[in-house]
Amino acid sequence: MKTALAASAIALLSSAASAQISFTTTGSVSFTQLFNPDGGVFASGAYTSGDTGYFTADTDGRFSLTYLGQESTYDDGVRIVSNGMALHESDAIGTSIVGDMTTGGMLDFTFFASGGDDVANGVVTTGHSTFAVLGRNVTTSAGTFAYIVGYNDSYRHDDWDDFVIGINPMAPVPEPSSYALLLAGLGVIGFAARRRLGR
Repeated sequence: MKTALAASAIALLSSAASAQISFTTTGSVSFTQLFNPDGGVFASGAYTSGDTGYFTADTDGRFSLTYLGQESTYDDGVRIVSNGMALHESDAIGTSIVGDMTTGGMLDFTFFASGGDDVANGVVTTGHSTFAVLGRNVTTSAGTFAYIVGYNDSYRHDDWDDFVIGINPMAPVPEPSSYALLLAGLGVIGFAARRRLGR
């Protein structure tokens, strides 16, 4: 009986924690300058290439963007368009913002720079500015991230360290009905166990 209860609780929790993000590669970049963002998260030259493309959600849920460093001439950052939350160079390393994601939809974020040439996820860029995935499933001093992403602003230094973030999927918040169902199941199991002890 206790095993069935534990298995039910684990199944509920694991289904809530399975939010996923996919990256579709459309090209690649090679750095012509040294990758060296400030903040102490990455060693100088840690990356020399990356993949361009776009992010989509495999499930409903939330995603986080975490600031990991910068090396730019402009005032760069990243914004979640739907809720207006943004990360800036003045933020502390490790600062995060969170947005919603919908199954099959593009993750709703845009890199920006005071020099212009904003780059939105899922929009083909024609200027110099791009972002690239530099690493996947990377553990850093600021945390573990599904993707490390570097932004290259319009200043023409091809090093993709002008603003660096980590991206992670987050488990969706369970609906109140899920908790109600779990509590009802616990009550039935408790009632059955109590009846069994009474015999």
